[in-house]
Amino acid sequence: QAAYEGGVRRVLMANQLVGKQNMSIISSLLVDSTFEFFCLVDSIENVNQLGKYFKETEQCLNVLLEVGMNDARTGVRDESQRDAVLTAIRQWPDNLMLAGVEVFEGVLSEEQSVRTLLQRVAEWTVKLVDNKDIRYRPAILTGAGSAWYDVVAEEFDKVVGNRTDVEIVLRPGCYLSHDAGTYKTAQEKILQRNPIAKQIGQGLRPALHIWAYVQSIPESNRAIISMGKRDVAFDAGYPMPSLHYRSGWAEPRKMEDNIWEVTGLMDQHAFMRIREGDDLRVGDMIAFDISHPCLTFDKWKYILIVDTNFTVIDIAETYF
Repeated sequence: QAAYEGGVRRVLMANQLVGKQNMSIISSLLVDSTFEFFCLVDSIENVNQLGKYFKETEQCLNVLLEVGMNDARTGVRDESQRDAVLTAIRQWPDNLMLAGVEVFEGVLSEEQSVRTLLQRVAEWTVKLVDNKDIRYRPAILTGAGSAWYDVVAEEFDKVVGNRTDVEIVLRPGCYLSHDAGTYKTAQEKILQRNPIAKQIGQGLRPALHIWAYVQSIPESNRAIISMGKRDVAFDAGYPMPSLHYRSGWAEPRKMEDNIWEVTGLMDQHAFMRIREGDDLRVGDMIAFDISHPCLTFDKWKYILIVDTNFTVIDIAETYF
C-alpha cells in the first residue's frame, strides 16, 4: 500500500502472501490495471489459498516459486517439493500465473555454497521457461541481499546469458543507507573479490546516524547516553560513536576509531566506555554509526534528511 500510494506501479514482495485480509489489500490494488504485483509461494497450502481467494475475486495473481535450503528460511528444498508446488499452481490457470523464481542467498556464509545454490536456481528457471511452466514474459529470476549481490549477478548471468525471455532482478535493500558494521564488512569483501567493484573505487558509504545526548558521566570511564534498544539496532553489533558535537562548535568533530565504545544497551540508555580525562561533557551530542539498517529504520516513524552541514532539508516517513 505504501509503495502504491507513493506512485510505484510494479511491486515484488519477497515474501508469501498469507491471510485473507492481506489478500484483500492486494486485490483492491489490482483493480488498477497499471499495477503489477508479485509474491512468493513455496507450499501447496498457500497456493490453494491464493487460488481460491483470487478465483472468488475473478483476478489473476503473479507468483514466484521460492527456492530455499535446509535449516534456513522459506522456500522449496528439493525437486520433489518444487514439482508439487508447480502442480498446485497449474490447478488455478485463470487465477495464478507463475511469473518466475526467487531465492534469498543471504542466509549462507560460504561463497561456494552461495554459488552452488544460485546455479541450481538459475538452471531451474531456464528449464521452467523452456517448458512453458512460467507463462509470464520476461520471466523473473530474482535474488541478492546486500552481501552477495555481485555473486548473484555473476552466476545468474552465466546461465541466462543473452536470453531476452528472462529478466534478472537484484534486491540489495541496504544500498539505501549502507552501514558501518555488517554491510560495511560485506562491501569490503565485494571490493576484494570483484574486479568491477575494484574499478568503481570507494563504493557505498554509511548514511544513517543516530544522534543522542550525553546524559550523565557518573564515572571517569563511563558515559550514559540517551539512546537505547528502542532507538537503534543491536542484533548485529552495538552502535559505534562516529561524530562528537558541542554547542558553540562550528561543526561536529570526527571520532578517532575505538576511542569510545558502547558496551551495553538498555531500553532507553547506552553505556559508553570513555577514557579518564577525555573532553566529553553532559549535554554534548554523539552521532552513532549503526550495523543492520533495517532494525534501526523500523524504530522511527520519521527520518530526518540532512545536507553536508547537518541542516535538516527533508523528512522521510517510514512504513514498517
